[in-house]
Amino acid sequence: AWAALLASCSINTSTSVSPSSGTASSASTSKTSTSTSSTSSSSVSFSSDTVQGDFSITTEDGAYSEDSGVYTITASGSYELAGKLAGQIVVNAGDEDAVELTLNGASITYDENSPIYVVNADEVKIKAKKETVNFVTDTREEQTEDDDTQGGGAIYADADLKFGGQGTLTVTGGYNNGIHTTKDLKIQKLTLNVAAPNNAIKGNDSVNVETGNVTAVSYAGDAIKSSSTDLSSSSKQRGDVNIYGGTLNLYAGCDGIDAAYNLNIYNAADEDDPSVTNVPTINIWTNKYSSYSSSSVLAAYSNPEYAPGGGNPGGNPGGGMPGGSQTADKAEDSAKGLKAANGIYISGGVTSIYAYDDGVHANSGDTFESGTKGIGAIAVSGGTLNVTCSDDGLHADGTLAISGGTINVLESHEGLEGNVITVSGGESTIYGQDDAVNASTSIKVTGGYLFACVPSNGDTDGIDSNGSYEQTGGTVITCGPNSQNAAAMDTDGAVKISGGTLVVFGMLARNPTTYSGVTTSSLSGTYGSKAYTVTFESGSVQTGKLLSYNYSSCRCYSVLGKVSSCA
Repeated sequence: AWAALLASCSINTSTSVSPSSGTASSASTSKTSTSTSSTSSSSVSFSSDTVQGDFSITTEDGAYSEDSGVYTITASGSYELAGKLAGQIVVNAGDEDAVELTLNGASITYDENSPIYVVNADEVKIKAKKETVNFVTDTREEQTEDDDTQGGGAIYADADLKFGGQGTLTVTGGYNNGIHTTKDLKIQKLTLNVAAPNNAIKGNDSVNVETGNVTAVSYAGDAIKSSSTDLSSSSKQRGDVNIYGGTLNLYAGCDGIDAAYNLNIYNAADEDDPSVTNVPTINIWTNKYSSYSSSSVLAAYSNPEYAPGGGNPGGNPGGGMPGGSQTADKAEDSAKGLKAANGIYISGGVTSIYAYDDGVHANSGDTFESGTKGIGAIAVSGGTLNVTCSDDGLHADGTLAISGGTINVLESHEGLEGNVITVSGGESTIYGQDDAVNASTSIKVTGGYLFACVPSNGDTDGIDSNGSYEQTGGTVITCGPNSQNAAAMDTDGAVKISGGTLVVFGMLARNPTTYSGVTTSSLSGTYGSKAYTVTFESGSVQTGKLLSYNYSSCRCYSVLGKVSSCA
């Protein structure tokens, strides 16, 4: 059984690996807008043997009753829980009541329903007291059919649910989800470890992570998920997932983060100390990249190579750097790193993704309960995003807009894909096995830096637009084959260049329709297998590392004048 399997497992989350460098990343905070890193670590044990003593519940301002190991809280107030309980905590208070549960070295295990079940309240806060370890363990068999009498998680709530404190809380779901509330869910400060056969952490209306260290393991579902898309009584759209601080290590059989509406990742002032800026660190492994997915979960518990944080858990199904199969090798079910039904907006943080599907994906066309439809937008304006994936690096059904930040797509089938792609800022380095950059309608570059590279042989394109390509500023370097059907740049429509710098290693399948304000020049030769400095009359640009040594010529259009060398 799932719960029995986890009982023998120990997860070490002391480090997490960044796909871009192979070095450990950690949470950061700052007194200014520039963050300074500090390392944090934790060791997670799914055994509750460390908790000893008889169970007790104390309160000075609340009320509760007990019957055969089931403690029912019936009024607002603060309650402290300590010791080992083979039973259940039920919160059944008033509609306007706020209940606070402080876990002071508590272990709650139950095999008949959710160990902590919030039937009714306005808000419930669960705190892990400083320097304590606490456990909530659901030992029911995995859910096989719908049953309204059963809570859907080890911690299940029909109320707003907040987690806090400076201790450690480990939640093991055996029946369905780990933590699940039908309302809003918020996480602050504590070290929270959650594992479940389905979704690890689910807030129907929203999920918000401000601070803390979160490890979420989903065997066959999503690590973090929201599901509602209706409007609140104050006309606020539900279904967002907001990550604005903390360190998250997410292992998912399906999606790392799945937002029913928008997914927002950003830096934010600390709620308790506004002089501190919280910078989220998010590490995601999905499906075959995760040690705990259904395809590799048994090996995870017997083979030390699968220890999370030790590299690339679960192997590398993508086959190394680009240049392998031209058909995406991906999961049958959705196993994306970041997914949203409307929009994904990234303006801060450090996010590193290993996805056996798309790294970042925004859908369009879904009709929400509010009557609107998903727009399929991805906007990156800040932060750092590292992606290694088996399908698209960033895929927007609508518009993919890059205005800032750093994007590294180190392995993908197609690197950037959208209906419309705009680049106005930021630094993007994109490798693809098929196309590095692909747009259904148009690509427009007004600023920023974009390096796009695919293998120099095969049916691949560095930049591929089924419509037009227009550049008025910025620096674009594209590398690809040297033919009409597979090229460094392939467009069905017009190519217009009136500013910036465009460097082409390989062939332009369609010469610029118009260009003005730039100088066209080229160098003969064969290039590849390293990064180059391309020098012009009045400046230079740096490329990313070109792949195989087989890219023909260096053709340039630049406001910097004529190209003089490429070495």
